[in-house]
Amino acid sequence: MAGWGDDPTLKELIEAVGDGWKPVELREDREAADGPHDVVTVEKDGERREYRSDHLHFHRYVEGLMEDYGLEYS
Repeated sequence: MAGWGDDPTLKELIEAVGDGWKPVELREDREAADGPHDVVTVEKDGERREYRSDHLHFHRYVEGLMEDYGLEYS
C-alpha cells in the first residue's frame, strides 16, 4: 500500500462525493499487478464512475464511506 503523501485520486473522489455522486459499491482488487487497491464505484443520474487507489489515505476515506453509506466490500 502506498504511503501518506498526496493522492490525486482521493482528491477526485472527495470532490465527486461533494458534487452529489453517491458511493454504491466498494471492493478490493487484490489482483492488481502493483498490489491491492481499494475500488469505489459512485453513481449520479444513472452514470457510474470508478475510483481506485492503493494509497493509505484513500483506504481510510473508504472506511469512512463504509460507515456513512452502510456499505461493505463486495
